[in-house]
Amino acid sequence: MLEKLKARIKAILLPGIRWRLHNTPARLEKLGTAYGGWIVPVGLINERSVCYLAGAGEDISFDILLAKRCQCDVFIFDPTPRARAHFDKVMASVENGQTVTASDNSRYELDAAVAPRLKFRDVGIWKQTDTVRFFAPVDETHVSHSISNLQSTSNFFEARVVKLSDLMHSNGHERIDILKLDIEGAEYDVIDSIIEERTPIGILCIEFHPGPGGDLNVIRAALRKLEDNGYEAIARENLDFTFINRQA
Repeated sequence: MLEKLKARIKAILLPGIRWRLHNTPARLEKLGTAYGGWIVPVGLINERSVCYLAGAGEDISFDILLAKRCQCDVFIFDPTPRARAHFDKVMASVENGQTVTASDNSRYELDAAVAPRLKFRDVGIWKQTDTVRFFAPVDETHVSHSISNLQSTSNFFEARVVKLSDLMHSNGHERIDILKLDIEGAEYDVIDSIIEERTPIGILCIEFHPGPGGDLNVIRAALRKLEDNGYEAIARENLDFTFINRQA
């Protein structure tokens, strides 16, 4: 998630992106912390919803509240070792009473009824199933690594990535009701894969990242591509967009 750098980029580049937000009949609500939360139409999510959240890092406040509020199973995907360690620590806290906090130092709203709904897999979502390099951030205190090497570093670890349709097939899912992509620049490849395969997704939450040199055209192109394929933006915070698929 590249905390400090992202915050600075968003503050600088936000005025450069203009995009129409469409109305939605469902009430919008932000679930999670100011940093890790997302704005979603909660009325369109229920106990039968299939939720895939890619990119956990060390703030799973959105994941937990989604499972708690909507009583649905939440599948979390992140190959980063620190993300897995954080998730395991949060799950252990349900039994041992240990306090584990999110990015704003608030305690997670997690209990024994919600914990079994959270299903973590230490793989990444990408355009194909493979083993790839995830490059480290410049600041070693930050957790998120990137396939696209956002910060041009040389350190990396290798991990498995899986194509979205392959994940769905392995889980027996024909449709995803909500997909979150916070995957450090790899979102563009996944968007192309979703559109090419016409993957049925109801709600799409994406954090966009500028191209090399802060290029915003890659974001504008992705927004146009999504809208041309039935995805209407209904909410936005900085470079975090929420879409509804009107064709799903």
